[in-house]
Amino acid sequence: MSTCPSLVPSGKIRLQRDLLKALARPAPGRLLLQTCLEWVCIIALMVLASRTSYPLVSLVCMLLIATRQHALLALMHEYAHHQLSRKHGWFNDLIGDVFTAFPFFITVHGFRRNHLLHHKHAWTEHDPNYVASSKKRRYQFPKTRAQVWLEIVKHSIGWYTLQDLKNYTVDAGMAIGLPRSTAIGRFVFALLLFAAVAYFDLWRPVLLYWLVPLATFLMGILYVRDLGEHFGLPGAGFDSARTMLVGWPERLLIAQNGVNFHADHHLFPSVPFFRLGRLHRALMLDPDFRAQAVVTRGYLTGLIDEISARRTLASPRGVDHVC
Repeated sequence: MSTCPSLVPSGKIRLQRDLLKALARPAPGRLLLQTCLEWVCIIALMVLASRTSYPLVSLVCMLLIATRQHALLALMHEYAHHQLSRKHGWFNDLIGDVFTAFPFFITVHGFRRNHLLHHKHAWTEHDPNYVASSKKRRYQFPKTRAQVWLEIVKHSIGWYTLQDLKNYTVDAGMAIGLPRSTAIGRFVFALLLFAAVAYFDLWRPVLLYWLVPLATFLMGILYVRDLGEHFGLPGAGFDSARTMLVGWPERLLIAQNGVNFHADHHLFPSVPFFRLGRLHRALMLDPDFRAQAVVTRGYLTGLIDEISARRTLASPRGVDHVC
């Protein structure tokens, strides 16, 4: 049995040793396959958006591209946990950087440095995510439902994009203070990308169908996802993490590659993304997990109700919230 003491303040979350071993078994091929599939979807959507004469189709493609960008960032999180290779860290980070981090102006190394502190000190004064978000009014709750929706819209139109990019790249250190090999790799990547875009004259599709979705819809998705993970909850550690149960629309738009099983991931971070659903079902058989875990149904329904002024004050725990 394995638990994370920093996240379980009392009692023990029980999971059979053999089951955990099976769930945590490395699956590098699946990670590589999923990374390739996300890029195939993005390229196909870019081609469709570039060739269509209907603005609405282009707009829908931009939204869907943003969902796949978010899916890539979820996979970047997997590379940060060495899910491709725990033996050859340089190879794990190289693949993760080129296909899931460099395109977003960050690095696997920089994200990992920040993220491991978040795991160790979840939602305490030593957690860099908590410290950064606590200074921003958009992350201070409770709010009314209207205020939450307004913040989602503002993120989705790029209201906070420049500020957030600075926060991720510089303030959180995801693009600075890098090992020499990572810095050289990023420079070579940027040089080759610039040359390819210039040679094939891809400025327009890159601007419209990569940078615009990144600066708008992706920011809205990240905000909603962030709210679901840690906000409007009663305490630190395990009490600060939430698992979201979603239907297929939100799985398409927000909950890509298992990011909705956040409390489960905090308990057992060695479990790969595509087995988190199985992990959650196993954990729900444990009475201690059921008593302590916050499990919410729906980002745009149950979550918004839960973090709104009328619900947060009750600090609901250990129940399956249904709007």
